[in-house]
Amino acid sequence: MRFGTIAANVTALLFCLAVCAFLAVLAAAIGFLAVLVTGLVVLAIAYTVEMEDGSAIGHPRTPELFAMQQQRQEQPRSPEEWAARRAERGERLRILKVTKWIGATLVTIGALGFFFVQL
Repeated sequence: MRFGTIAANVTALLFCLAVCAFLAVLAAAIGFLAVLVTGLVVLAIAYTVEMEDGSAIGHPRTPELFAMQQQRQEQPRSPEEWAARRAERGERLRILKVTKWIGATLVTIGALGFFFVQL
């Protein structure tokens, strides 16, 4: 592995741990409702990213974004390009699947915890 990849993974892991610590503090202060809301936000972001699927983000009538979108949607010219795009999309969808499971788990924990502890 290259140093940049390792550094990016370590940074992402540290960010994830910081978010988990923040979630623990928020859950201690507010209760399970914070976990429920956090899970809903994670699910909303994951589904938005999945629906956009690498497309340009913005108003569809913006000419620059439309040009970028058309350029990105060009058909690959070689089988290698096609395989590379498919592998990139597969990796993105695999990560999103894990993110959606984490969001669903947070929603379940938040809802059950709120129901049994808060009520």
